[in-house]
Order: sequence, then structure tokens, then C-alpha cells
Amino acid sequence: MLFSQPDIRTTQGTLKEPIHCVGYGLHSGNRVSMSLLPAPANSGVHFLRRDVDITRAVIPANWHNLFDLHPYTVLINDYGVSISKVEPLLAALRGCGVDNALIEVSTGEVPILDGSSAPLVAMINQAGVTGQGAVRQGIWIDQFVAVRSGEQYAFIRPGMIPEITVDGVIAVGEYKPQLLSLSLLDHVFEREIAPARNPEFDFGKGYSSIASENPQSEPAEAEPRFTDECARYRIQECLGFMALTEVPIYGQLYLYKPNRFLIDALLNELHLARDTWRQLSYLEIDRLTDEISRASYQKTPDRRHAG
Repeated sequence: MLFSQPDIRTTQGTLKEPIHCVGYGLHSGNRVSMSLLPAPANSGVHFLRRDVDITRAVIPANWHNLFDLHPYTVLINDYGVSISKVEPLLAALRGCGVDNALIEVSTGEVPILDGSSAPLVAMINQAGVTGQGAVRQGIWIDQFVAVRSGEQYAFIRPGMIPEITVDGVIAVGEYKPQLLSLSLLDHVFEREIAPARNPEFDFGKGYSSIASENPQSEPAEAEPRFTDECARYRIQECLGFMALTEVPIYGQLYLYKPNRFLIDALLNELHLARDTWRQLSYLEIDRLTDEISRASYQKTPDRRHAG
């Protein structure tokens, strides 16, 4: 993803100030307090359960700690301690350029807030993100990689601009599939992806808890923020899930009828097909994109004297 802050374009970033918030777990309905704290360079994102013995409480946010995908993503550490519903938060951190953070949570579920990443993005922007000097790494896709499961399929291919497309997304109560393609340029995540709400938000216990405290609140489907909100939320979920790779993936991603299982299968294929990608610094990625752009420009025929 391309970040708008110049000082974290090629170097890692963390929060300038701690962030504290309180919400409810979507599925448990329990009240949850959460703190987002700055962390050292090269440490990545970790969750810390405050209700668990400190020696067992840390859960690294990486793909190898995936434990379950149904009905929501669950990460688990070597001691069996888990954290769930992490995608909106991880998407917000990745979208805002936060590579390193410690997330302290009072229980085993990240708070749902308003059902989207937008409140988290707002809090991160208010706290600020600072560059840490350490080089930011990215996964540069060299070759086409694809997976299929029945009628569902996904692929990622080389591309100078990170892009994601979701197709065949069916919203609750609708029959016409949604298609959306977005280039992940400056502020696109904040404007076009983060505000999209979880289509299951109004069906969870967390919404019931929020509604009991605020009778004026409405189900997410009552006032859609976008006509294609379901597709946008799927993109948000995909980006949050793919943040478990720990470094951004630089390529063009396409998913037909996406869900967490399909993304997991694609990440597994990338893990196995190690010759299809390289982990490079963002400085190297910038050089590659410049070289490709120049080569493409030089190959473009001069039509000024054509005819």
C-alpha cells in the first residue's frame, strides 16, 4: 500500500502516542477495552491479553498463528491463548502505515466499534504516525499465482501499483453481485475502504449491547454508507487478513466470491511458491517501478509523425 506520510513511505512506522478506546465484542457482546501502543522498529504487531498471565499473554499477528476462520478469524499463540475479529484493526494499521504496535486488549475479542475500520483510522490519525528509520520491506510479486475452490478463485499478479478487485460479492438481501476494483494509492483506504461496515454487524451480540446503551443506533444495513458497501467491506477484510503477512504485498489481487478461506488458500500458495516473489525494501521497489515505467515509456511508439 502507498502511504501519504513522506517520512513513512520507505521506512517503518509506529504510533506517536498511545490510543485508548472501549467497545463491545461482536460475537460475545462483552465490553472490551483496548489500547494501541507504540512499539520498536522490526517488532511487528502483537496482541497482549490483559486477562491472561503475562508470561502467556502475547499473540503475534502473523499468518502462522491462524487457528480458525469460521465464523471469524482467530489467532492463537503457543500457549493456546487466542484473539479474534482482528481484520478491521489490522487493516487500519496497515492502511495508516503502522508497521509496529502493541495492542493490549481486556479480553479475547477486538471491539467492533461501529462495524468498520473508520473509528480506528480516525484515532490513529489523531495520535499520529512517526517514521522509525528502519527500512520498510514489501513482497514484490514476480509471477502470476492463483488458487481455486469450486466456483471461487483468486489470483495475484505483478503490478507497479498495488490494486485489489473483488467480484461476485452478494450483499445480504440482494441478488445482484457487486464488483469493485481499487488502486491502493494515498488516502484511498481512508476514504473508500475504512468506512465500510461489517454486513454482519447488526446480527451480533455486540450490536445488541451497543443498542441497549444507545437506542438511537441503527443496524449497519439501515443506512448504507456506499451502494456497494458489502464489496468495500470485503476489501477491508481482505487487507486486514493479508496484513498477517507482516509486510505489504506489492501486486494486483483479484478475488471472485471472496472469503477468509480463499485468501488463506492464496497466502498458502504464495508461501509454497517461493520463487514467484521477492521480499525487497521499499527503496528497491521504488527503483523497480521507475525502471519499468521508463522501459514502458521507451517502448511506446512515437505517433507524432504517423500517417
